[in-house]
Amino acid sequence: MNGTIFENHSEHPIAIVGGGLGGLALAIGLLKHGIRVHIYESTEAFSEIGAGVAFGINSITALHKIDPNLLEGYKKHATFNADDDRASTFMSYRWGMDGRKHGHRAGDMMWNLNDKWRPERAHALGVKTRSCIHRARLLDELVALLPANITSFKKNFVTAEEQNDGSLELHFADGTTAVASAIIGCDGIKSKVRQLVCGPDLQATYAGEVAYRAMVPRADAEKALGADLALNGTIYCGYGGYIVTYPVENYDFVNMVAIPHDVGETWSWSQDEWTVPATSDEIRQRFEGWYKPLIDIICEHSLPCKWALFDLQHNAPYCKGNMCLLGDSAHATTPHLGAGAGMAMEDAYLLSSLIASIDSIVQIGNAFRAYDAVRRPRTQGCIERSRNASIAMDFLTPEIADDTIALKQMMEISYEWLWHEDLELQLCEAKKLL
Repeated sequence: MNGTIFENHSEHPIAIVGGGLGGLALAIGLLKHGIRVHIYESTEAFSEIGAGVAFGINSITALHKIDPNLLEGYKKHATFNADDDRASTFMSYRWGMDGRKHGHRAGDMMWNLNDKWRPERAHALGVKTRSCIHRARLLDELVALLPANITSFKKNFVTAEEQNDGSLELHFADGTTAVASAIIGCDGIKSKVRQLVCGPDLQATYAGEVAYRAMVPRADAEKALGADLALNGTIYCGYGGYIVTYPVENYDFVNMVAIPHDVGETWSWSQDEWTVPATSDEIRQRFEGWYKPLIDIICEHSLPCKWALFDLQHNAPYCKGNMCLLGDSAHATTPHLGAGAGMAMEDAYLLSSLIASIDSIVQIGNAFRAYDAVRRPRTQGCIERSRNASIAMDFLTPEIADDTIALKQMMEISYEWLWHEDLELQLCEAKKLL
């Protein structure tokens, strides 16, 4: 298929609302198939919030399938575990505090989470089992693959209305409008497009966790922790929380994120904003008794904010008519499996390929429904597994508690499920539904 399918629809492009990682990856995938798109971004320029994003082999495979040039751009900036012996290791797990039963000390090794199933897949694509990239660098590589004239900035989407010819008229906060053959919402966890697709009552819910972040220069991280801990991805598990550390920016910095868990039957977030001020004293209080060198270096470089973690677990379809959702707008997840951005890359590959397989724009609703049928079970499953992973790493799962063997077994089941999904088979199953 090519862009000619739009000629019978007043030549209106597909509107992509939101110019984050998922929206730009989708645009690249559609343009590769000759499909006209236009991106509407609310900010003045492309930008990404946050630091590092981890990609497993499922995410890397999706990048390659969207466009091999995208994977090559990714590899220019990707940072891997520094230890060659951990080429097939995603994370090393350690005790974050002293064990209460078996005499384990804070900082002691638990085990490595290795891809023991198909590690050759990563090596064949020129990466290792775990890689990380700064979000801004990945965004730069995405933008470099897009023509400059397909994006309108400072366009804050408000709503859309169906026209007599079946097209959609988009309305923006500045009073302007635009016409599209279809709308794909890539506008994040607070998506406005989702309100049209799923109704206004479907909102993200607080996951009972906050994240404290620090970006530590390599020299400081090595001095505090040693090169082995600083330059290889590590998760420190403890009673009521966990801390993840990994190198970024070609080992120039180590990203550190400390995530305590609210304990109680009812979780709530009383703030209007999801990012609120925080102090190093608060971090020390929440992580009292944890591995002291790690807490000290996090507090020394901590950002003056904490981030509340929300996710979007639901059973509503990801599409309605000629409108569809992708990435966080459909299935925002907590970061505990390092899978959120990767799920958006999978979405972008599947959705762009499905749209490319239809013969006419009037069939795009069918493509959206087929996409929903294959993507909703996987992405909602990811949300559930991510929440369960956090509870387990926090030693809050009753049947696991601080049993490290049981924890390893659980994590391996989730990561095998995550990494080794057959995207081509998923696409074939979706095409059968068209």
